Order: sequence, then C-alpha cells, then structure tokens
Amino acid sequence: MFSSNLLATVSLLVMAVQATPLDESWLQPRDSPVHALFAKRAPSPDDPNFASNYPSPGATPGTDKLPQAWVDKLNSITLPNVSVSNPNNGYPTYADGETPSDQHICSFTYECTTDEDLYNAPSGIFALSFDDGPTDASPDLYSFLATNNISTAATHFMIGGNIVYDPKGMQAAVNAGGHIAVHTWSHQYTTTLSNEGVLGELGWTMQIISDLNGGRIPRFWRPPYGDVDNRVRTIAKQVFGLETVVWNTDSADWAIGSDPAYTHDGVVAQVNQWLSGSKDNGLILLEHESKDTTVAVFKSILPSILSNGWTIKNVADAFNMDWYVNSGKTNTEAITTMSVGSGPNTLAVMNSTSSQQSSSSSASGSASASTTSAAASASASTTSAGASRSSSTGTNTAAAAAQSSGKASSGSQLVIPGYIVAGLGLFTAILL
Repeated sequence: MFSSNLLATVSLLVMAVQATPLDESWLQPRDSPVHALFAKRAPSPDDPNFASNYPSPGATPGTDKLPQAWVDKLNSITLPNVSVSNPNNGYPTYADGETPSDQHICSFTYECTTDEDLYNAPSGIFALSFDDGPTDASPDLYSFLATNNISTAATHFMIGGNIVYDPKGMQAAVNAGGHIAVHTWSHQYTTTLSNEGVLGELGWTMQIISDLNGGRIPRFWRPPYGDVDNRVRTIAKQVFGLETVVWNTDSADWAIGSDPAYTHDGVVAQVNQWLSGSKDNGLILLEHESKDTTVAVFKSILPSILSNGWTIKNVADAFNMDWYVNSGKTNTEAITTMSVGSGPNTLAVMNSTSSQQSSSSSASGSASASTTSAAASASASTTSAGASRSSSTGTNTAAAAAQSSGKASSGSQLVIPGYIVAGLGLFTAILL
C-alpha cells in the first residue's frame, strides 16, 4: 500500500514538474544587440592552455576565427556606404574621394564626431580613463588609484591581446573595482580594416573581458589612435551594442620618450593649464597605462584635478550609464540578463526582478548621420603607443554561441533544472 501511494505521488510530481513552464526571464532579451553572440565561459588564467581559447595576440583575428553568430549579426545590419580607408601615415584617406570630415564618413581623425559619440563629459566632470592595459606599468597605476580611493572611478580600455598575455593583470583591475572596456584586439587603425576585421577586433576583446569578469559584457570601446568613422561606429553599435568613446583633450603622455618636444614636465604643465580652466565642458582626457612615463603623468596631475574642484568619475558613471551590457554598475552586481549562448541544458536561476535597461540611446540604432565638427583640443593625428606584444601561437577553440530558445515569461514561475526532472523520472522507473 505504501509503495503504491509513493509511486502515485512521485508520478504526479514528475507530471507537474514537466508541465511547469520554466522561468526564462533571466535570458538575454531577444532584441539585445548581444543576444546569442557570447557564450558564458570561464577559462582559468592558471591553465597553461588558456591562450588556446582565443586568436593569436598582436594581429587582427582571421575570418576563420569568427563565430558564426557574429557574422550572421553583421550580415543582418545595413552599413553606411563608407569604404575601407587607406592608412596614409595615420591620416586615413578614402577611395571615393569624399572628405573624411563630412557627415557621411565622419572620421574622428579629422575632428568629426556624431551625436552618439561620448566626447564631452558633463560640466565639472573629469572622466578618468586609461588605454592599452594591462601592461608591466599597470600594477603601479592600480596601486596608486587604490591609495587615493579612486579605483572605481577609472575606466580601463584594454587590448585583448595584452589580456591574453596577462589575464591576471586584467583581473587585478577588476578586483580593485575598475571599469573594464574595449580597446580592440591588436590596436589597429580600425577604419583600415574590413568589416570582418572590425568584427574580430571588437568581438574577441569583448569575449575575453567577459570570460575573466564573470560573464559581464563590455559596453564601451575606444578606437586606437581615435581612428573611427561611421562604418566602424555602426558595426560597434549595431552588432555588439558598444558605445564609442573618444576624447576632447589629449594629454600627449604617449609622446614622452619618443618625441623630444614632449617631456614629463611639459606635458604636466599643459594638462594643469587645462585643469585650471573652464569646467563648462567636462574633460575626457586621453591617458595611458602603457608605460611608466604615462603613469607618472597621471600621478603628477592628480593633485591639480582635485585642487581645481573636478569630480572624478569613470566613463560609464560620468554619463550615468550601466557599466556593462548585461549588468549594472561595479564588477559585483548580478548579471541580470545573462544566458548569452546558452542552450536548453544550461539553465540558471537569476534574479528576474532586477533586470536593468540601458539609460543610453538604443543599442540597435545606427551611428547618427548628423554630426558636429569637433572643436577638439585633441590632436587629429594622435599616435597613442600601442602596448600590443609579440604574437603567440594560440588557436581559437571557442564554439560559436547558439541562440537561446523560448520566450521570456512575464511572471515569476517555478524554475526546476533538468537534472532534477531526470532524477525524478529515474526514481519512478526504479519503483516500477
């Protein structure tokens, strides 16, 4: 009798579980620009084969290294009719003869910005950021930021290839509370790359940052040398949901040691002059963590930043945006919409009530055609020192992400992983 009652109870429970709709509200929204583009992975930096998860550092990833989901997304968008540029010693030229500063091409090298570029920080805000990490100079910078209680007020635009060489260096910035963003895979002039080349430079840098930061997908990127036009902007925004961050003032710290006209004292004096000026437009100052000399410049100007009354914030906070595509602020908040690349057997329970929406312009919009000619203090020919190191022979073994199935439910429902259902079924079979 007991056995019969138990069998009946278990059978009813199995039927109820199988009939219960799964709560999919934690899934990446289908209209998200990164839905199904990134697999949630966690390769260990201690693994001697860590680099094999990624393309070789130091060069643009080949088309054979592009997950199909990225390529499909690229093929689904409409790009402006802007040709690939010719490098021309840092001043890109275009085959169609158009002026790079016009609204159709809008090259930042020629001081053109779009309405969607993050260019002027809000009044009184010093948007602190550093390019080219992680490098050998990074630990000294991170220590200095921590000593001055401003680790969380810094955005680090990191090079994907540098992270391959020093994954723990990137994680040190994460653990200190820094905001992590994209500076491409190998620090190329992005307007000179094919559409697929841009895809690899951005996508793989996003992937490795996400892998080492709990699945958090970067939301911001800065073009190396400031080389960006409307074609590249559109790929960044419509494929990956990336905000383009440029700068309105160039510290020229990158030139110390390579150009005799720039010395530590001269660079610091010029920056201090800007810091003591008007705060009507906030500052996005181009700075680097590529060398000891660039870090030394920031150490020298910090007292002036503070004494002149600037409010220091990272780029995301300066514009009141979330730090990541699928998480809020800091590196500790829950990933509220993460199931990127998951399949039916990779269910996870997330807080379905805390999903956050972007406060910025829609990630599905194209780069704005309306432009403003930037009265930039930044040099049009900025040649920030790329910190990319020599290539390794690592090969990509990451599988292309598969799009999640199912429609997000509208209310809280019972979430029971598949392995429990399978266990109950097995238990029933044993009793039978």
